[in-house]
Amino acid sequence: MFRFICSKRFVRILLWGFISLVTLVVLLYVWTNWSGRRRWAATKALVEREGEVLDLSKLLPVTPPAAQNLLAIEPLAGITEADNEAAKGTPEAKRQALLAMKMEPQPPPSAGVEKGEMADMQAWAKFLRETKYLDLPASSSAPGREVLAALDAKFPVLKQLADLAPQRSQATFTPGLRERKLPEMLFSLTLRHYAASQALVRALCLRARAAIDDKQGAEAARSLLAVLKIAQASEAEPMLIGLLVGISTETMMNEGVWLGFRENAFADEDLRLLYQALSTHDLDQALLHACRGEMAFGLNAMEYLQDVAAGKKDAGQDVAAALAGDHQTWLRNAIRMAPSGLFDHWKSAIIELEWKKMIAPLRQGGIADAVKAAQEVSTDLNAKQNPLLQPDYIMARMMIPAITSVSSTVLLVQARERQALAAIALERFYLKHARYPAALQELVPEFAAAVPLDPSDGKAVRYRTTPAGRYLLWCVGLDGKDDGGEIKKNALPMKSPDYLGDWTWQYEPVK
Repeated sequence: MFRFICSKRFVRILLWGFISLVTLVVLLYVWTNWSGRRRWAATKALVEREGEVLDLSKLLPVTPPAAQNLLAIEPLAGITEADNEAAKGTPEAKRQALLAMKMEPQPPPSAGVEKGEMADMQAWAKFLRETKYLDLPASSSAPGREVLAALDAKFPVLKQLADLAPQRSQATFTPGLRERKLPEMLFSLTLRHYAASQALVRALCLRARAAIDDKQGAEAARSLLAVLKIAQASEAEPMLIGLLVGISTETMMNEGVWLGFRENAFADEDLRLLYQALSTHDLDQALLHACRGEMAFGLNAMEYLQDVAAGKKDAGQDVAAALAGDHQTWLRNAIRMAPSGLFDHWKSAIIELEWKKMIAPLRQGGIADAVKAAQEVSTDLNAKQNPLLQPDYIMARMMIPAITSVSSTVLLVQARERQALAAIALERFYLKHARYPAALQELVPEFAAAVPLDPSDGKAVRYRTTPAGRYLLWCVGLDGKDDGGEIKKNALPMKSPDYLGDWTWQYEPVK
């Protein structure tokens, strides 16, 4: 055996094996580059033929004039900026002032729309007093009035926003993305204004609840209108995180609207204001905008890494931010060794899936179709888990699930929005007739332009009056089955595909 290992024949075998391996690797690189270029050219042509854009700059919202922009007031202007020498400390100081509105620890529960119940103002006053969030008396016969006055004294920006909300038609965080210097790797973009805005939103919702408790419906309606406009400002920024922040904000706004109806706090003028704002809000377009932005973000990331692999760019801080973790050095080295064509395959797989399974269904049938397509994406990606057999789907498996999972959440929020529109029209009908209608069609055209549709199946939102003198509104949910407005307790969130029961708007606690 030793003689054979030392023989010329063995050396020739090793040499030919090495040459064959090198040849195979070279051929694999050449084939990967060739097939990647062809696939990317075809994918890019498909997207452009369908009228879609892959350039993020073309998706960025236009910042309105300050006189029309609700979020251009002094306490909020500039909160998207990073601190620099020219404006040292100012943006961060404003963000910190907003973050000071954050309520800790966990405030009283507030899932009114879903459970038909909400903590009363006495519980809120106790929480705010014990956590030293507000300086409140030990007891009060009018806790709503006390909380409202204390909030406005401590955080005057809340009343400023509420007062200006009906007057300023638009809302955009400033400076807008068009005015900001974006990083080369877009995924490293800093978005510190979202945390600050969420603290602000919760304080505005608390202000609305306090006003409702004190029967100041106009103050409550204006506060909730400001919340909705902040949600729309988040959704206008073309990225998934902006959409998630926006729909979370609108969920809180819907809870405030529900509470105002339960307490009969709103006058007809307040209801008109809320109806006008909600009826012009388009969640189909908001999700579509986010998907287009994510497609542009994904393409940007792959092109940036492709340039790093080709030696055109240095894997600097942008890559470090995007590839944060213990394996950062290993990932950077792997990127440098990858053939250019592999990045073309990664780009193609990401764009193909996002176009075929998210954007195209959204354009054709709205969020409900996108939810169905998202389930197909999960099946497709599960079949492509082997990185050796399906290397072109490595990056798609990292990016796509985050986009598809949000569609069912947006559908639930859209259902709540349409229920709120129906409820506003019902309350206006009641104010005029001292009764609720037998059917939603009676609301048209005086109180509603049309009967709101259930986004799950495209039929009218279901409705019936209750023996308690109120009403139920419900949508059938993801299972598509009409359960008569029943909310089934099966330990699953309503946005889960396995949830059984309807999405119901009701005023009596769920039993």
